[in-house]
Amino acid sequence: MQPFHASDKHHAMQAAYGFGLFPMPGYRPARIGEWSIASHLPSVAPSYLSRAVLEARNVLTRGKEVWMCDGLLEQESHAWHVHCARGIVVTAGLGMGMYVYAAAMKEEVELVIAADISPDIIALMQHSTGFADWPCRDKVRFVETDVLAPDFAAKVAAITPRRIDYLYADIWPDFPAAQAPSQTADMARALSPKAAGWWGQELSFAQYCRRAGCAADEDGLRAFFRETGLPAPDFTPGYAAFCRDAMTANGMGERKPFWQRLGRMFRRQ
Repeated sequence: MQPFHASDKHHAMQAAYGFGLFPMPGYRPARIGEWSIASHLPSVAPSYLSRAVLEARNVLTRGKEVWMCDGLLEQESHAWHVHCARGIVVTAGLGMGMYVYAAAMKEEVELVIAADISPDIIALMQHSTGFADWPCRDKVRFVETDVLAPDFAAKVAAITPRRIDYLYADIWPDFPAAQAPSQTADMARALSPKAAGWWGQELSFAQYCRRAGCAADEDGLRAFFRETGLPAPDFTPGYAAFCRDAMTANGMGERKPFWQRLGRMFRRQ
């Protein structure tokens, strides 16, 4: 297995979906409190759109628990939300700062408000990535807060009185988190953003499609967001295709009619 090349992957995604990968901060090993970021040698790992890739990656851990990394799975699963970032952006959950950096590097983004409950995470991310040297650092504001607490909106409003253009929620260790749609909707009700999304929403959408018996297309996406009560961004045919590919890669693809599934069973023999 050959290691993936970010530039090739970016161009392939651009061609297939209309959006691709994004600029990443550099990382150096660091530890603050129970949180640490460390470099790992190349190994096989899953990605969001394929079964496995060979990659080196930097990994964020809390004690011995892996929290996230900067590998292809994270890059691909953040890609749509970076594409949606413009104007005033709020990200609920900081992690390794990948999304904050990528959003702030976009010309059409004016301000990124990064909220996290842990002061150690905020300090660790800044130290590990050399935040003081980010070319986009003047666009970034950090808020230490519980994003599910009643005062979250007030803390955001203290930074900017303007309406939020995009809310991105990423506070769960795994996807698709059962509580992610409802908790993101709670944040959206407090902040009233123009559009919102959450990490792993493509696989939450897959679960909705199975439950509702709808197709994984633009109409299905709009119905899904109406059910969640979240303000939807402009869905594109490319994003619907991205959802379908993520579903397939994660074993959650659309169910085929019985006669098609029966045909596949015969072809295996």
